Amino acid sequence: MRRERCATIVAMSKAIKPIVVIILVIAVGAGAAVFLSRQSDEPPAADAAAFGLQLEAGTGHSRGPENAAITLVEFGDYQCPSCGAYHPVVKEILNRYPTQVRFEFHHFPLVSIHPNAMAAHKAAEAAGEQGHYWEMHDALFDYQAQWSNKPDPKPIFAAIANQIGINGAILLQSMDNPKFQERILKDVQAGDRAFVQAVPTFFINREPVHPKLGVQDFIDLIEANLKKK
Repeated sequence: MRRERCATIVAMSKAIKPIVVIILVIAVGAGAAVFLSRQSDEPPAADAAAFGLQLEAGTGHSRGPENAAITLVEFGDYQCPSCGAYHPVVKEILNRYPTQVRFEFHHFPLVSIHPNAMAAHKAAEAAGEQGHYWEMHDALFDYQAQWSNKPDPKPIFAAIANQIGINGAILLQSMDNPKFQERILKDVQAGDRAFVQAVPTFFINREPVHPKLGVQDFIDLIEANLKKK
């Protein structure tokens, strides 16, 4: 098992219309997590042409119209601070483009540096069994600071479950169902095949979004893709 280290720099956030702008700069060191084939701050030049070609469309959890002109895909980790910082950006995009953008989220927990990540991803899947995957997805990012560094985050997951209208005790009982980990690992394997090397990694219509772009650049890419349509 190879070791991995990850450093994240999150730039200052400031408001945009109608909600928020968060400008992020992400730098990721070399190495590998338990589930990663390699880790760097951007795709190697040799891989760049193939980076998005093997992305398997339609395999993650999705929200938005099936016939949307834009498919925005994220490989993310619920314990990752950068993923948490990008969460309101994704919400802003979905608010701006409710009929034009479909969002897919794929599990990609970096368990060697985020010890609570796998449990959080299992909690999201368990909430999905009760029909509330997206509510738990949003809440895990919204309350990331509350559970992220806890020795045992499960009581917080149960409290979140109760808050979003599902049974927290049932959620905890079901989290260790092997099928949830199988689903998570399937996403990780899909990410490896798509040359995902860091979290968050985004694709717009199967093309990778460079992780050092700011929010306005992100929105500009969506607008450019909409013009193509």
